[in-house]
Parts: sequence; structure tokens; C-alpha cells
Amino acid sequence: MNSLAPHWPRAPLLLCASSSRTGPVEGLISLGAILRAEGIDARFAGDRVREGEDLAGHLERAGLPWAPGLALSRKVRAGDLLHDVRTLTSWVRSGAPDLIHAAFAHDYLLALTATRRAGPARENLRLVREAHRRVDVEPGRFGLRTRLLKMADGVIVHAENYRRVLLEQGLDPRRVASIPGSVDAQLFTPGRTNAAFALRRSWGVPDGAPLVGIVARMKRERLHVNLLAAFWAALAYVPDAHLVLIGRGEEEERLRDWADKRICGERIHFGGYQRGSALVEAYRALDVGVWLREGNDGACRGVLEAMACGLPMIVGDQGAPPELVAPAGEPACGRVVDPRLLDPVETTPGTLKPGGLAHALAELLGVESLRAAMGAASRNRAAGFTPQKAASATLGFWRELRALPPVERADGRGSSVL
Repeated sequence: MNSLAPHWPRAPLLLCASSSRTGPVEGLISLGAILRAEGIDARFAGDRVREGEDLAGHLERAGLPWAPGLALSRKVRAGDLLHDVRTLTSWVRSGAPDLIHAAFAHDYLLALTATRRAGPARENLRLVREAHRRVDVEPGRFGLRTRLLKMADGVIVHAENYRRVLLEQGLDPRRVASIPGSVDAQLFTPGRTNAAFALRRSWGVPDGAPLVGIVARMKRERLHVNLLAAFWAALAYVPDAHLVLIGRGEEEERLRDWADKRICGERIHFGGYQRGSALVEAYRALDVGVWLREGNDGACRGVLEAMACGLPMIVGDQGAPPELVAPAGEPACGRVVDPRLLDPVETTPGTLKPGGLAHALAELLGVESLRAAMGAASRNRAAGFTPQKAASATLGFWRELRALPPVERADGRGSSVL
């Protein structure tokens, strides 16, 4: 707690230029709901231009008010952008909000512009950028991304390795915090329920067959096609195994075509888009979970959801997942792999590359006792990543920033940077 401002922030504004209820939005809604329960007037602003998945309803159920008046769309229209700059500038000059937490680059640039025009209210105002993905912490062309991050009062990442990257670029260690994601371990729980068995059968998976699955949007950068190729190679070692891809996305047709052209196509299933209780049952239907690359949400809550459901995990080697699944000095919850290390499909025994995806698939799908031990470790570890813990860490970091001067006064820059 910051003894200089124990009741600060009074009115934080959580910005996320997204119309989805998943990804970073989900984490911000959880944060905002907890803050409001503590008497802090947190509010949320998201994309009002594009149609979303009942985002307003989700906010209402969480008890988190929508801050009206911002278009906040990454589908940039000049009129909307000018309107948002003027509106947010007016708000910060009035002293509400007294903290802005920006999830995406669009939100951050908008908030940075308004913050630098806040006038006297700037002394009590803090701007925080949440940097999710690897690309968000890389210097960028001519180091522009690093220079912009240095203009924030604080930066939150979700992996210690990303914090190290930023410190190596010269960011003030007092202004960079690594705060892991969170999961509702009371909702996401282990157990092969009747509903989970029914899902497996609807996908065409026999009750006793080992089933590996990925729950992620089907986008090229999520490396689904690498998973298909690795699974095909692993089938030489676990011929009774099945794979299910749960989700939707622009790559689905290409992935279906890939599976249809292979002789193992009957072992690859498409589980559709699942959410709510159906998503919990989808995790419970699996024997092994896979998560190869972070999406928009660098906190990788999907990894924690699967772990909370007692799944051993196979994860890629970037960002938060390695720290969640293979923590130093603790029982492993799965395997960390280089998802681009692929084996030829025509394999013979003993040829799978250690450290590769196919090797990890063959190992976990082929050894039930190993799955059980790692699954138990997953559940135990995930239970410690509570939403309350994440919210407390975030609020604590905000208050540490309040004890520091605004960044442009601390580094000697003037108030008109943009």
C-alpha cells in the first residue's frame, strides 16, 4: 500500500480496443469487478464500432460499468480518433479518471496523447501500458516501440522473461512489473463427467483413446498446422491417439483440408467454438492440452484453465507458458517445446527429436502414469493463480507508481511529447 495515497486510485479507467469478451478483455473485466467490490470506481471502455459477443451483457453481469463516449476501435476512422482524443483529454483534465490502464497499442497511444495534455491533473494521473505479446516488448523499427513504452508511468507484462527484455532496453525496473494471469479454479475443475464423455463421442473419439487438444483461435501464428504435422509423426508411436482442435478462425478451412488429405484424417477432429460451461467440459474431455503460441492475451489464461482442469500441458517456448508449466524448483506440469522443430512424417522408432512437439506428444499420449502425475501438478499449481491475487498485485503496482513522479517529470521531458 502507498501511504501517500492509500485511497488512490479513486477512478481507474480500463481501456481495451476490442469488441470480444475474451483475450485481454476477460482479464480486465475480472480486475474491474474485484476493484469495484473494494469500493474503487473502476470503469471499462471497449470497441463500440464493431459488433461484439454480448460484451455489454458480460460487463453488466460482472457489475463493471461501461464508460460511454469512446469509439475505441482499432478499425481506425479519423473522425472517431479525433473524437476519442478530445473526449479522453477532457476526462483527464477533470481529474476522472486518475489512472488509465491500456491493453493494446491503440488504447495506449490514445491515452498517451490525452495524458500529455492533462495539465495540472497530470500530477495525480498515472498511465499504465499492458504489454501482452513478444512483439509488444521488442524495440520495433528504429526502437520506436521501446521509446513509446518509456513514456508510460508503468508497464505490466505477464512473464518474467518479458520483464528482463524490457530492462535490457533501459526501462526503469521500478516501472515494470511481471504479473501472471489468473484462473477461476472453482469453475475450471478436473473430472471426466458425463458431459465430457458425450463431447468425446460427438467428436468420434473412443472412450479409452488418449486425446490431445488445443483450445485457441485458428490463426496462422498459433501454429495449428505444426501441431497437425507433429501429431501425424507421433501416431507412429501412439497409433490409438486422437487430436481435437477447439475453436474457430480464418485458418479452419485450410486445417480441415490438411487433415482430409492425410490418412490420419479420421484421428483429427474439429470441436467447434466452446464457451462457458461447455468450455469447461471440453477441457475435461482431453487427456493432454496444447498451447503453442500466445495470442492477444499474453497472460495465456487458456493454459491456466487447462491446468486447473488437471491437464498435463505441452506449451511453446515463448512468453508466459514456460513459466507456468515448468517452474524452476517445482514439479513439472508438462513439457516445453520448440513448436517449429518438426519431424518428417515418415518416421521410424527412435527418430523423434527431443525437445520437439512430436516427441512430447508421443511421450505424454503414450504414458498414462506420466499424464496423471503432471495433471495433478497442473491442478495444484493453477489453484494458486487466483483473480484476487492478480488484482492485488496490479493495485499494488499502481500505487507504487503513484509514489513515483509522472514519467515525463522524472526524466526531464516536457509535457508536450505528442
